[in-house]
Amino acid sequence: MGSGPAGLMAATVLSDAGVPVTVFERRPGLGRKLLVAGSSGLNITHDLPPEEFASVYRGGEAARSFFRSRLSEFPPERWIRFIEERMGLETFLGTSGRYFVREMKASNLLKSWTAKLQEKGVAFETKAELRDFATGADGGQVVLGFETSDGAREERFRAAGLFLGGASWEDESPRWIDRFVSRGISVRPFEPSNCGYHVRWPAKLLEEATRLPVKNMEIETRLGRKAGEILITEYGVEGTPIYFVGCPGVARIDLKPTLSVEEVLRQLRPAKENLSPIRRAKRNLNLTPAGEALLFHCSSAEDRADLEKLAFRVKNIGIELKEPRPLSEAISSSGGVEFSNLTGDLMLRNHPGVFLGGEMLDWDAPTGGFLIQGCVLTGAAAAEGILTRLKTRSV
Repeated sequence: MGSGPAGLMAATVLSDAGVPVTVFERRPGLGRKLLVAGSSGLNITHDLPPEEFASVYRGGEAARSFFRSRLSEFPPERWIRFIEERMGLETFLGTSGRYFVREMKASNLLKSWTAKLQEKGVAFETKAELRDFATGADGGQVVLGFETSDGAREERFRAAGLFLGGASWEDESPRWIDRFVSRGISVRPFEPSNCGYHVRWPAKLLEEATRLPVKNMEIETRLGRKAGEILITEYGVEGTPIYFVGCPGVARIDLKPTLSVEEVLRQLRPAKENLSPIRRAKRNLNLTPAGEALLFHCSSAEDRADLEKLAFRVKNIGIELKEPRPLSEAISSSGGVEFSNLTGDLMLRNHPGVFLGGEMLDWDAPTGGFLIQGCVLTGAAAAEGILTRLKTRSV
């Protein structure tokens, strides 16, 4: 169930092993989330070292432990090789450390992937939404109930992989949640992730900086710090650093993260003209217009009139991040089926033969290739769990 990256990778692993597979999708078309994610540049993974790569995955300890162990089995190299060798698409490493598909679109990857699966005998059925599932008394079969354009029906399978997705880019809560909860499966409520945050900016700042970037900055919250570029918006702030460490509460912006306060002060002092400290900052610090607006409107008149205080403020602009943007705008979601419900190979403990993966599980990661890497990794892990189960039960 599900034709996103997790479901397609599961279908790939199973069909490679000669297992007959049918992929069901509730929407009229396949791979909607993949197409949305790759609409402006298909970012597939990242070149962080293994330990640092694994550390970006968020969730409970069980989720973090799962990714630490499974990334050694499904590392970025395996995913890149799959795209290049199996799908025939070229990838490249960007200056940001992110890997992209050369053509910067997801449509050809999806088209190639589904075509190759069909060549291996994988069947696809769209407009088929999962309404219910059950396992036989002996755990030998999985019964899935569907709602289709032709009405309701049931089918039996030796095993099922459910990759039903999270709550990002959705206008309503996923309908599968109630069914899972009624089965005694604990689901942590979905919340927006990798999204913008509301900030109550001064009106004058918005007049000068709305939709302008603050470049070469660093932001710090209780979740950590991240350098890069943010965008001032009419409601608050967007950008990769916010997606990495954004959370409600106080945040600190450093407009010159490569310089110390003393070094900023030295750059402010040399001007021969009789300029105010804030004018010196605009002339000597090479800030973007949005950075200049941020420094001016988020500092006091006292700060702007004193060189030492202004040098400190350049590296310590305090803002308050309010609530995140809604789930319908979020790149991903946190929350989902808790890992305590699952075995190490992602099978539901109380529903033998039913395996889960993708964004419906309670894990999250920042943008930058980590999300799609996590999805295909869980899809492969669930499929390998299915293969082990099928082999064990056939003996």
